[in-house]
Amino acid sequence: MFSLVIATMLSVSSGPAMPVIVAGYTTLGKCRAELVVVAKELDYKLVTSPFLGYIAQKETEEKTTLAFCARNIESV
Repeated sequence: MFSLVIATMLSVSSGPAMPVIVAGYTTLGKCRAELVVVAKELDYKLVTSPFLGYIAQKETEEKTTLAFCARNIESV
């Protein structure tokens, strides 16, 4: 089971917010396909991260928002 996870990092916060699971998928391929759809619809940039693999990322002055696939929430 893979989950599509959204994490937000605020530039003025005392610490990172807890990531939120948006949806679950049976395979990594299905999760990544949904990640591409999310990136296109919400105008996110697709990036490859050495720690998270394929991610959809959007940066503003106030925050950075990431969407990525994870096998289980304990690994986030």
